[in-house]
Amino acid sequence: MLTKQELSVKIGNRIKQLRKEKNISQAELGRLCGRDKQHIELIENHKVSANTYTLYTIAIALEIEFIELFKF
Repeated sequence: MLTKQELSVKIGNRIKQLRKEKNISQAELGRLCGRDKQHIELIENHKVSANTYTLYTIAIALEIEFIELFKF
């Protein structure tokens, strides 16, 4: 079982990986999901944990199924 911090790290890394695969900047991803660049940066660098709705909007912005965020 993962700790909250371990899960945050894995999800942040997964978002960064998927974003880079799509050649999308943090600023662009933020714009697409209604957040700012700094919020995306904080999530990717494990400084904050994203809530379920934020993860959902990130998945939509990346044009992936929600479950893809958890394939690590």
